[in-house]
Order: sequence, then C-alpha cells, then structure tokens
Amino acid sequence: MTLGETTLLHAKDEQEVVFAGTMASKIEDNDAIDTAVINALKDKDSLKSWTVDKFIPFDPVTKRTEADAHDQNGNQVFFSKGAPQVIVDLAKPGEAEAKQVNDLITNLANKGYRALGVAKSTDQGKSWQILGVFSTFDPPRDDSKATIDAAKVKGVNVKMITGDDTAIAIETCRQLGLGTNILNAADVFPKDMDPDNVPDDIAETIEKAD
Repeated sequence: MTLGETTLLHAKDEQEVVFAGTMASKIEDNDAIDTAVINALKDKDSLKSWTVDKFIPFDPVTKRTEADAHDQNGNQVFFSKGAPQVIVDLAKPGEAEAKQVNDLITNLANKGYRALGVAKSTDQGKSWQILGVFSTFDPPRDDSKATIDAAKVKGVNVKMITGDDTAIAIETCRQLGLGTNILNAADVFPKDMDPDNVPDDIAETIEKAD
C-alpha cells in the first residue's frame, strides 16, 4: 500500500498531515496503512520530542485510530486517522467542508483510491480539526491478473468479495479483467434474512454478481 496525493484542509502542508497521521499510527502493529503513513514522514526525528500516553488501535466499529500525546513542553494533543466519514463525524465541520470531503471520497474511489482522514484536537478531544485527507492505493499483486486468466481458461468463474468501497471494487475488477457488476451486500440482503435459507430471487442476484 502506498500514499498518493494529500488534500489539505486545515494543515499548512502535506508533512503536517503525515506527522499527525504518524502520531496516530503504531509501527509495531505491522498494519499496512500505518506503515505507508510512517514511511511518508520525511523528518523522523520530529517524533523524538513527543510521547504517546495512550493509543487506541483501529477497529471495525470506530473505523479510526487515536493517540493521546504530549510534547517536551507539556503541550497535549490528540491525533486521529481513519475513514474520512468517521473523521468528519468526529470534527463536525461546516456543511461546505463536509461536502468537500465527501466529494473527495467519491472522486478518489472512482479512480481506485481509498481515502484516509486525519484530524487533531488540542482540547482533549472536545473539538477536532480535520488536517487533510490522504489518498491510498493498494494495488493488486503482480500475478493476480494472470492467475485469474488461468482460472478462467479452466472454466472457473472468478468473483471478488471485498470490504472496499463499491467504486474501488469496480476499478480493481476492471484492472484484473473481472466483470464489474459489483453489488453492495447491504442493498442485497434483508436484515432479517436467514443465511441458511436464501430466497430464490436473492440467490439469482448473487449468481449474476461479479
């Protein structure tokens, strides 16, 4: 995974966003996103004057990480990075700024990029400011397309299941020569559906999906 362009909101430059994102990362976790952000920080020595007092790792519910840190002068700052929609909910910006972030998410997804929001708080989390939004790209393995093509020759119908945004899934399928009829599970499966007794119409929809 690599970082692409960074869209600035309240940060003065890209490295300010990278620094905040690095503070909200933990290299020991060997997380692909954390590693990509940390590798993008040019001045690693800038971290030496900071101490992380508490770190909350990413989980599928909150969809963000958070670090409570202080510098050598005792200044306390909270840093967070995660799904941009979650960061927007955290910061509660004005309508124009929220729309800017949401439009950016859509535009990046259409190009096959994920978006990653970064924010900071200087009042112990009472209020947050969105510093910027990273674009991240997690390309398919070099041998993915060849493997899929070989499977197709053998008569295997290859489908993709992903937790990514639908637009990203479509772009990835396009790159790999897969079909682009990608469906959102939340739109296909009723909440009360018994997975052991799938209705015929839903089963047919699954069969037709790529």
